[in-house]
Order: sequence, then C-alpha cells, then structure tokens
Amino acid sequence: MVKVKTRFTVLLMVSLLGIAACDDDEGDEGGTTTGAEEAGTTAGGGETGTSGKEGGEPIMIKTHLAPLNARGETVGEVLFGSTIGGSAFCAGGRFANAPGEPPTVVRTFRCPGGTLAITFTSTPPGVKQRSDWEVVKGLGRFEGLSGGGRMRGVLESKGGEGRETFTGTVIR
Repeated sequence: MVKVKTRFTVLLMVSLLGIAACDDDEGDEGGTTTGAEEAGTTAGGGETGTSGKEGGEPIMIKTHLAPLNARGETVGEVLFGSTIGGSAFCAGGRFANAPGEPPTVVRTFRCPGGTLAITFTSTPPGVKQRSDWEVVKGLGRFEGLSGGGRMRGVLESKGGEGRETFTGTVIR
C-alpha cells in the first residue's frame, strides 16, 4: 500500500509539472522576469516584498529534474549558476524528493560538505508550478540555515524532464 501511495505521489507531481508547463507564462507575451524578480528580491539580494530577516543572503537554486527512475522516484541535479550569498551553491550536487503526502514535497539536496532539505507545495493540474518554499533542515555546512522564498517549475519534455528555479533569502 505504501509503495502504491509513493508511486501515485510521484506520478501526480510529474503530471502537475507537465500541465503547468503547457500554460502561457501569465500572458505576458514578450515580457520576461528573472527568478529574483518573481521571488521579490533584487539581483543584489535586497528585498522588494518578501518577508525575511535582516542580514539574510540571497539564494538561487537551479535544478534539472530527471525522468522518474526505475523505483518511481523524482531525482535530479543542481545546475551551474546556483548561488548562496556570493558563492556557488552545491556544485555537482544531486537531489531526491522524499515520499510525502501530496501536495507537500520534501526535497533533499546532497552537496559537497552537507545536505539541505526544503519543502514546497506542488500545484494542482491546470495551475502553473509555483510555490513558496522554506528550509526544513541543514546538515554540515548548511547546519542552522533558515529562510525560504519562491519557486517556479517548467516541464521540458513529455518524458518528465523539467527545470526549476528556487529564489529567496536565507540566514546562517
């Protein structure tokens, strides 16, 4: 029964990303925004509308979702250009989603020197994949990290591959 629930959860999440990717980007033809703009932060890390604590550092995590693996799990890699403060974030890192009750997703990034777990909400069919996210736990070099922001996901293929961008502010 647990195996069926896990597979259903994973399939639901992938389906949601697919449906979200089919939608026009808020009808702003020709207009573009950066992940930082969507998260309510400026490129320099200043806040323009998100709630955050003083002294926080900007974070941007870019991911590539692989198609579901043989066990029906959502996994992927952290992409070049991901940053925390003024440094690279999780260079060469990978991630996996922990089984959970839909629509909540718990994602663990496995990075050189530590792991970072975040949580966000997958969106229902027909709605763009966008959500608030927050840090759940950090180990190693991410121990004591707190904060969060906004995420956005886009499906790249019918095979389940996609990309996501998480932007926000964190405090060490």
